[in-house]
Amino acid sequence: MTQTKNPYLRSHLLLREDGFTLIEIILSIVVIGIAIPSIMIPFSGLKDTKRPELTVQASFIALKHMESIVSKARNNTPCSGITVTSDEGYTITCTEIDVASTDLDTDTGANSFAKKVTLTITHPEMSGNLEFFTLFALDA
Repeated sequence: MTQTKNPYLRSHLLLREDGFTLIEIILSIVVIGIAIPSIMIPFSGLKDTKRPELTVQASFIALKHMESIVSKARNNTPCSGITVTSDEGYTITCTEIDVASTDLDTDTGANSFAKKVTLTITHPEMSGNLEFFTLFALDA
């Protein structure tokens, strides 16, 4: 403590208190308690951060296989040669069905409108499957 000759200053220095009061501490805890959840809400959906990367890679793999399917002659079966393949941990399954113009999801069993080729891609680290499809118009 410093020596001073003025009694008022000396008593003022003795009465000076350092630190936080209980009210200030409680108020800061409340403010932090409100601020942290509002900051964390935008980051709550990032628990599966690898999925976007896997989805983009699966899209490129599907595009590569779709390009090979499109390059085949019309009289060939589009899915021939693509049964179950594995590229970088991905499993690719190719299916083809004949569809009508009114319903593109139901197999008609006959060459009526188009052939729908679907590539289903799975990966051990992805939840669920990714499906990519294209339509091939049939010759009339």
